[in-house]
Amino acid sequence: MNDQDVLAQQFMTLRDEIKAIKARLYWTVVLGVFGVPILIYLASDARRDVWLLVPYTVLILIVVFVAEQNAMMRAGRYIRERIEPNVEQFGWEGWLEAHVESRLMERHFVACFVVIFFIYYVMTIAMAIQRLLSEEARDPSGQFTYWLGAAGITYAIGAIWAVSTLVHHWRSTVSTVTHET
Repeated sequence: MNDQDVLAQQFMTLRDEIKAIKARLYWTVVLGVFGVPILIYLASDARRDVWLLVPYTVLILIVVFVAEQNAMMRAGRYIRERIEPNVEQFGWEGWLEAHVESRLMERHFVACFVVIFFIYYVMTIAMAIQRLLSEEARDPSGQFTYWLGAAGITYAIGAIWAVSTLVHHWRSTVSTVTHET
């Protein structure tokens, strides 16, 4: 197998990976947009333990979405940096990055769903805290005060971690250009 065959095989493999990532992104968005409200509805009649887990589920959706988007851009970056320079024609990934407006929709798409997921995260936290506050008011033992404090701390840590991860990886999530380039 010569170098051109290897490059062609790598390109085809990466394009297949990008297609698979796009399918997983689609289902992550569907699960987030429709699944979270359904989960909230189902958890509203459940025990408090379930309510405590709903915000973490949304947090996991945020991380999965950002990770999949990042993986797709990483595959595109590899194509642009490692495969396209070995081809005489100007490549697709290079063309996209040369025309900034061509990546604008991707940036808006990612930002839109990250904002929606963070709104869901804040909403589910508020609902869980409200539920704990109502339980705390009815419980003379004070047990729910500890649950309230622990949940509040872990939700805050989750939010800080998710925001810092997003800020750190934003560029690699919406572009195939690396920081060094």
